[in-house]
Amino acid sequence: MAQGKTKTQVIKVAILAQEPLGWGSGKHYFPIILDNYIWKKGSITYKFKTTFIWDKDVIKGKLNIDNYDVLLTPGGGVGDGQAVVKGFNISIKVRKWKKQIRRFIENGGSYIGICGGAALFTDLDRGPDKKPKSLMERLYQKSSLKMSCVKHYYKDLALPIFYPSQYNHPERIGAVAYIFSFAPGITKDGEKIHTGGVPVDFKISKDNPIFKDYPEETLRIRWWGGPALTTPKNPDREVKVLAHYPETELSENPATKIFSWRYVGGITGLIVAFFKALYFGKKNNEGINNVLLYAFYLAKPWKRTNKILELNFSNKPSITTEIYPNGNKARIILCTSHPEYMIWWAGHIAEKEEQKDSCIGSGFHEWTDIKPLSKTLQDELTYTWWVVRRMTAWAAKVPDDHMPPIEKGEINDTAQEIIKKNIYWDGTLIDIMKNV
Repeated sequence: MAQGKTKTQVIKVAILAQEPLGWGSGKHYFPIILDNYIWKKGSITYKFKTTFIWDKDVIKGKLNIDNYDVLLTPGGGVGDGQAVVKGFNISIKVRKWKKQIRRFIENGGSYIGICGGAALFTDLDRGPDKKPKSLMERLYQKSSLKMSCVKHYYKDLALPIFYPSQYNHPERIGAVAYIFSFAPGITKDGEKIHTGGVPVDFKISKDNPIFKDYPEETLRIRWWGGPALTTPKNPDREVKVLAHYPETELSENPATKIFSWRYVGGITGLIVAFFKALYFGKKNNEGINNVLLYAFYLAKPWKRTNKILELNFSNKPSITTEIYPNGNKARIILCTSHPEYMIWWAGHIAEKEEQKDSCIGSGFHEWTDIKPLSKTLQDELTYTWWVVRRMTAWAAKVPDDHMPPIEKGEINDTAQEIIKKNIYWDGTLIDIMKNV
């Protein structure tokens, strides 16, 4: 390369976008964080380019190394939704979808799984001698793409309302309780914001390029019901753990523990909720697309119990990397938290009062006494966006010493739209349900 000449390397990222259950996700954050982001190292200018890719595109073979360097699977309605649907692996389309993603990785294309995207990719681990029992556990196990030696761990996993033991053992929904049923939280200065999940101070390992020059021992990242990870004693490939859950269990920390709630509405409650959801969708110009999801949110009544939701995540891995063991050396990153989402400081979770109208949509738990937010929300919203960029760069095989800088993101017009729609509560029930 002649002196003074520069080279631009475009990193092409496919973002899996299908939300098969109608449940939303944070997929819209990733283009804001990644698309057209530029950084320079020596004579090379790096630039991310993102594209949403849909199930039909994957099945048709458009996910290939000529088109993309990395496949990124968000959590929520994408990752977890796909984990449920792709657990029905008797479908020819499901098998072909999985085959195309496996082929992409075998040919050297890399994978990033965020929260449910990590669960979708891996086998389920329920601990020694515990086999999947609930329908969700079986589906999460069967959805695995069988390309990772890492497993995702849940002590229990079940969908509220729809599992047989929910009345006697409501606690067995496990981490799902942290996904659904958060009412908007409130800051010390009275702002009401959407605050599902928990900002967790993960323990960071420095023996990797993503966090090598990070100056602190812990990093606060938003966790929203994702699994823990487990690694094999004798892996068939290079595996590293980049972050661990805290030593103190989230379910034992007074600030972050929550209690189980029991659905007592029976079939009648679901039928009434279905017709309410029809009316609700029409009133809010939603049509009937999400009627089943909204019926799930609106079913009532519920009763609070004294059973704490136990997770058993203490010290378990939260972020791992792998090098796929063939000559093409695809890179795999699994991250059980959400570095694309905002964090906050201080505060604690409080249980709401049990009422006759209590339902998942209105919430059972709420954050209170949160530290007042910064004026632009840059300190909270973009706090870990650099992690997303570095994970993507590493997955795309950027040299270890060419990682993007550790810096805050910009609050541009597009980010302002996210703040308006996804952070501040507008006082309506529909706004809560759209931000689950």
